[in-house]
Amino acid sequence: MGKRTRMFALVFTVAALALFWGCGKPRNTVLRLSHITSPGSAWDKGAQRFSELVAERSGGRIEVKVYPGAQLAQHNQKTELQQLCNGTIDMTLHSPIILALFLDKRFDSFSLPWLFPDHTVANRVCDGPFGEKALGWLREHGVHGLAYGVNGFRQLTNSVRPVETPADLKGMEVRVAGTDLFRAVFSAFGANPMTMDFGEVFTALQQGTISAQENPLSIINSSKLYEVQKHLTVWGYAYDPLILTMNQTRWGSFSPEDQTLLSSCARDAMAYQRGVVAEEDDRLTGELADRGMAVHVLNVQEVAAFREACSPVYEEFGPKIGAEIVSLLQAEVAKAVGAPVE
Repeated sequence: MGKRTRMFALVFTVAALALFWGCGKPRNTVLRLSHITSPGSAWDKGAQRFSELVAERSGGRIEVKVYPGAQLAQHNQKTELQQLCNGTIDMTLHSPIILALFLDKRFDSFSLPWLFPDHTVANRVCDGPFGEKALGWLREHGVHGLAYGVNGFRQLTNSVRPVETPADLKGMEVRVAGTDLFRAVFSAFGANPMTMDFGEVFTALQQGTISAQENPLSIINSSKLYEVQKHLTVWGYAYDPLILTMNQTRWGSFSPEDQTLLSSCARDAMAYQRGVVAEEDDRLTGELADRGMAVHVLNVQEVAAFREACSPVYEEFGPKIGAEIVSLLQAEVAKAVGAPVE
């Protein structure tokens, strides 16, 4: 056997052994999960918990890598959603606000002002028939929804004055999440609402491009908005759930057994994430006050004045969302309010 022949035989043997060992030890399945918020936020904690549960329950066969700050999508939520739909990103955490803005207007139903009274009622509705119906809207766009978490009840911050009546918002430049619904709500109060991607908000507040914004307490805290905002108004004007999603084709690539595993992990991780947000809602008002914010918790009568001022929003957006959808959601909220305490 010549030197060249021996070399060829050696290379062939090494390649065959590599193939043998590769077949004997299959590579892990890796899922990339993207979200827009900062590391350590409630969103991130839920995503990390999902990753831990999947690794544990799959014996390491399935790995979930979490990418905070939408770093795979140039820190842009529209791009992030597009990448989910085309399969460039496997999974995301998204608010119905973004889903309504870029995917399906029916998701605006979740954002109607002062619709949900508390976390318990909101969770019941999301986990019930209406929540399942909304997951069907996702499937129409090639997205599979695994479970609901929560972004939280949206509160208001600003650097100008205390906001305790609709008149206090007159002329104030407020960054709102992109939906036309929120623009209509703040326009009804006399404010000047404007939209921008969340990744730009801190700098815009810091530079004075805008003077106010609205977000849940957990986001206000984790994004350190207290560093550039003086006043916090706690009014719970809109509820914002969160949906853990996967590209539908990617979902279909898993066996029924692994789909069951992933669904179970998703429900448990989002239940944990809901608990994180509820706990933060209980303590963050005090902590933000300790960090120097002037906190104004509106009473029932003060909230009623805001609700009255924006009541035309239901008339305007009911037909756009779908009157039957709004009626169904209101009925589910009423049913959840009257449900016995578990």
